[in-house]
Order: sequence, then structure tokens, then C-alpha cells
Amino acid sequence: MSQHTALPGTGAEAGAELPDLLRRAARIPALRAKYPPLPATGPVRLTDLPPLTRQELAQATGEVLASGTQAAASLVWADGGTVGAPALSLLPDDMFAERVRDAWSPLGPSDVLVNLHSCERLRPDHHFFNRFAAASGAACLPLGPLPDGAQDAWLDFFARTGVTALSAPPETVARLAGAAGAGRPLPWLRTLLLGGTLHDTTSDALLADRFPYTRVWRLYGSPATGVVARHGPHCLSGVYHPLPHQLVEVVEGQLLVTTLDARRDPPLIRYATQERGEYAYCVCGAEGPAVRLSGPADPYFRLHGRAVSARELVDSALATGEATAAQVAVSRGQRVRLRVVLAPGVPDDHYTHDWIRYQVLESRLGLPSFVLDQPEVFDVVAVDRLDGAPLLTAEEF
Repeated sequence: MSQHTALPGTGAEAGAELPDLLRRAARIPALRAKYPPLPATGPVRLTDLPPLTRQELAQATGEVLASGTQAAASLVWADGGTVGAPALSLLPDDMFAERVRDAWSPLGPSDVLVNLHSCERLRPDHHFFNRFAAASGAACLPLGPLPDGAQDAWLDFFARTGVTALSAPPETVARLAGAAGAGRPLPWLRTLLLGGTLHDTTSDALLADRFPYTRVWRLYGSPATGVVARHGPHCLSGVYHPLPHQLVEVVEGQLLVTTLDARRDPPLIRYATQERGEYAYCVCGAEGPAVRLSGPADPYFRLHGRAVSARELVDSALATGEATAAQVAVSRGQRVRLRVVLAPGVPDDHYTHDWIRYQVLESRLGLPSFVLDQPEVFDVVAVDRLDGAPLLTAEEF
């Protein structure tokens, strides 16, 4: 049976903003036929509208870009797809930083934030945290990834520079946690900002053990939606509060997001995210609704905070012409193994495996670039046959 939950405090009709969102959607050919004409009388019910798919959003974004009619100065980001068929999205140049800051305030004028997010592959988090620090009145060091082999020197530099806060992707947080566990604590770090347009699931217990004097603040979102929800130091594990400009519904366990800010173009109306969740209670005392995130929806899986489509990896492997079948396996330690049945005449050697791996990773816009240089994170193995239909399996290897 279909189950629908509109989070209390947001309203199933999206208030006065929905008619304007629908009028703006009608200007875009890809969305014109999707939504019915506005009624002459009576309210427009959000729940009467169909969900917006990733493919529909990508097509509408392409039409807005081609027409040059976006509502505000915007930046283009990639939520997956390939160079030839990208899943692009447009977000305002300020990334809604002021609106996020009004609801989520881990930084102030006395803080110095070092931003360790990378600018790679049209990912928005490096830009977002620069804007967020500025909106908070904090100083920002937009460093990017920690250089290999010089981590300790840079950590000493941060301490001397007066850094008090750090934003970083999950793979960098893992490096820092490992260094702390090996006797390299960070006593100057009072604030750690995780997530952004991804979902960092680094264990609360690990962070408390490795950074005992650090307050951890989290965000959840995607490149398609921007930042959707916030989590503070006193929130229950896995529970997030939707931001005021993001209306969140839970339909059959899947999160749908509607952005109520008029600068979002194309309008985001009931966008079907790749995340599953449920309505939740939180002890933090914050007003309004909350959701508990339970993981990506099939066939997506989480790779260092990014929702990656197993189907897209399989399609990329088959597109190389080197394989006739493929399947994705993901370990609990977030290692990915692409199993392939090689085409007749294709040699089963490490050159073939490396070539398929390179082609698959290079073509995908949603994958972090560090995976290309770390064979242990993503490898390719040849098998004689593939049993079963699942695109995604969880196991140890």
C-alpha cells in the first residue's frame, strides 16, 4: 500500500510558493506537459503533482541553460551521468548559504575555517563552504585536499594560523581520524563540519573517540537539490531537520524535495532523491519536523558520501565493448568491485581490467577523482558468469 507522509510544519500544499513554482515550470518545455494548469479557484495541492525524476530534471536544466533564462546568477553542478549524457543541475551562486546559516550556525566571526573539499568533477561542496564561511562572518582557508605525504606539516600550519574549524569530505575525515588514533590529536579543532551536498555517515562513536573536544555538525543534500537538511551536536544519530526553504516529503520510504526559493531554476517540485528515510523524533529541541535517513535507494549505493548508481557503472562497463555482462559488489568497508564477463577474444589480464576501470571511472561525473588513484577502493575482476539479477550486492572481499 502506498504510504505518504508530509512532514508537519511544512504543509502538503507548499504554501503560497507553489503556484509561482508551477508558473515558472510551465516556461520550460520539458516540464510544461508534466504539471496540470493552475485551477481557477481553490488551492494547489502538492500531493496531487507527480514526482520529478532525475532524468526530467537533467533535461529541464539543459533547456534552461540553452535558453539563457535562469532566474538568477547560477553555477552548474553534476549529479552523475557521463560527459556525453550528464545529469546537471543549477544552483544560485550563493548556494543558499545565507538561508542555511539562518537555520544552522556552527561558525561565527571568531572562527577560522579550513575548507578541505576538492573542486573536482563539478562537485559543489568546496564552493558552498567558502560561501557559508563568508555568510557566517568567519575567515576561510580554501585549501582543498590535504597533499599526500605532507599531512603533519599542514596540520601544524593550521594550528599556527589559528584554525578552529574544518570542513572535509569523508575520505579526508578518515585520514584525520587515523592520524589522531596514531597519536596525532587536533586539540585546536573545536568545530567539524561534515556533509553538504552529500551524506557523510562517519560514525559518531569514531569521531567522539578521535576528536573528543570537537563539536560535530552535519548537513545532508545532493548536487541536484543543494543542501536539504541540517544536524547539530545535540541531534539524534542519523536525524536531520529540513531547512526552511526545503520542503521534504516521505513517499513509500523515499524522500521527495521541493525547493521554495524562487531563485532555483528550473523549479524543483517533488524531486525524487536517491535517499530513503522516515519521519523521526529528535531530542535537540529544534522546532519543526525531522527525518531519519536510512540509506540510498536501490540501485544506488554510498561511496564516501556520494550516492552512486550501480546501474550507471554497469552501463559504462558494457559501453567499453570489452564486457558482455557486469555487476557491482560493495563491501561494508565501502570498497567497490565491478565484476565483468569479458567479451569473446578479450584477454583476461590486468591491462584489460585496468582499461575497463579507467574508462568507467573517467566517464562518470558523480565519482570522486581520488578513486582513480586508489585501486583498493574500486577494482575490476573478470568472472566466467554472473548469477542472479541484483545490480548491487553487499559482502566482504
